[in-house]
Amino acid sequence: MTQVIPDREIIDATQNAVLSAASDMAEVFGRTAQELENAEPFYMSAEFWVGLTFVLTIVCLLKPVGRIILQKLQQRGKDIADRIKEAADLKEEAQKLLADYERKFRGAEKEAADILARAERETDMVKKETLAKLEAEMAAREKEAQSRLKATEVSAANEIAQKTTDLTMATVRKILAESLDNKAQGELIDASIENLQKLV
Repeated sequence: MTQVIPDREIIDATQNAVLSAASDMAEVFGRTAQELENAEPFYMSAEFWVGLTFVLTIVCLLKPVGRIILQKLQQRGKDIADRIKEAADLKEEAQKLLADYERKFRGAEKEAADILARAERETDMVKKETLAKLEAEMAAREKEAQSRLKATEVSAANEIAQKTTDLTMATVRKILAESLDNKAQGELIDASIENLQKLV
């Protein structure tokens, strides 16, 4: 199973390897220079071949390691670009949501104003209807009261007239009884009977 090395660790390891190789090469070149002074050919020295092998190994490793580092950097750049795009998409979506909520809020304010205006109109209408019903009921009751009062007045007038008639008749009878004798009373009764007969 391949072990995944983090990007930073790969870069650090590569830098350390290059620095170490440069140090080793400097040391090898120093020793080679000293050996050249001793007049021994450099290609006859084991250290030269070790250094050359090491340099070739580093050169051979630099290409795949460089490719890995480049791939990692490209992947990192792609991830950053994706995050930037995602952040831009989120920002755009948030702006759309904000505009949508602002539009809904304005619509809700208008709807609330319409509801309030409708409620006020309905309240005024109910007030007017209730007032009209109350006025009609008051007028009907006033008319009924006037009718009852008039009927009571007529009844009272009739009762007063009846009592006045009864009282007058009683008074007339009393006066006639006291002032007329039996003969005159009989004649008066006969005359009254005749008058009634004529009326009939």
